[in-house]
Amino acid sequence: MRPYTLLRFFLFFGLLALTLYQLRVAIVAQTAYSNIAANKAIKEYQSEPRLLVEYSKEDILQGDLENARRWLQKALRANPVYIPAWLTLAELENDSGNSTRSLEILEYLDRLMQGVLRWRWEKAMLAYLLGREDILKADLSWLLQQENLSGQTRKKVLNFAFTLWPEPTELVREMGKENSVPLFLHALRAKEFDTADFLWEGVDHTQLDANEILRYINLLRDNQKIDKAALLWREYYPYDNLLYNGNFSLTLVKGGFGWRIWQNEEFEFEVQNQGEKKTALHIRFNGETNIHFRHVWQLIPLSAGQPFILTGELRSKGMTTDQRPFIEIAGRDCTLQSATEMVESDQEWTSFSLNFTVPEECQEGVLVRLRRRPSKKIDSLISGDLWVTNLSLENAPPPTLQ
Repeated sequence: MRPYTLLRFFLFFGLLALTLYQLRVAIVAQTAYSNIAANKAIKEYQSEPRLLVEYSKEDILQGDLENARRWLQKALRANPVYIPAWLTLAELENDSGNSTRSLEILEYLDRLMQGVLRWRWEKAMLAYLLGREDILKADLSWLLQQENLSGQTRKKVLNFAFTLWPEPTELVREMGKENSVPLFLHALRAKEFDTADFLWEGVDHTQLDANEILRYINLLRDNQKIDKAALLWREYYPYDNLLYNGNFSLTLVKGGFGWRIWQNEEFEFEVQNQGEKKTALHIRFNGETNIHFRHVWQLIPLSAGQPFILTGELRSKGMTTDQRPFIEIAGRDCTLQSATEMVESDQEWTSFSLNFTVPEECQEGVLVRLRRRPSKKIDSLISGDLWVTNLSLENAPPPTLQ
């Protein structure tokens, strides 16, 4: 084939493709302009209530309330009990100044929707809009009692109730004692201490799981209600020592008055078996940082002015740097501070004991924690392994008079 023939061939098909593309664009444009009338005709023959309600909402947005009302009336002729159409019509009548008609629709829906979950939240919001608090309260209370209520709607109901009735006594009165558990759990999630503390007394505690109880103990503790938190802790986490789980044989609670371990990339930890039914907390430092270590601790409620003794066992292997871990006692809100010696670079299981007296100003508990101060030496990056077990805290005998 000659070169100019091939060129003419490609030129022909290129022009043909361009012509077809322009034709397609023209058809799309023509369809868009001509479909306005067609779409309007299709709408007129539409009988699906859901679509008719959507048409009405479009007209409401455009300010054409009369045409919106016409769509809604058509939807209700197609399905006289289609609730979204009634809800939208009630709002439209209210916006048009016809509040009497709007209230009539609401009362009709209240009778129609007995026991109906779907659209109940929307009906409650309509009742709020129209000032019918009796229907609003009944709907909100009923919704919270439905097991198959979606999490999103449950959250809406609770947020709205807590906004309407911020006082705990009023909240319970309006929402009903039968809703004490969901109200309590919402207050717990929102960390609304006064409300959660008030609701606790009326809650059936058997309906709460261990994690929810623990979160309430944490809330009490964080709001300086140490004595009440300690009583609950001992009820739900009984132990035969002032220090909880000192041999690490139980699951780490990570809350309340149990062990708190803040994970960090600079070290690893695990509970290990040490033979002869002995368990220990094992910590491995990775040698990459000069860590200020205070990531393992337990808060213990202790009586002020009393002497105590902390005992335990420590083991280490390959610990580097001049600053190595030790056990420390520290007051949460006072100047109490006492500590053991640092562990050796390598040591077998070694027992320690630490005597201390809680100062009178210590009201928020005492911390027992593993600690390591940053090193000021050039070789400051700590590595090595540490084990701790058999921690025990007891009342110390009072000093004998000579």
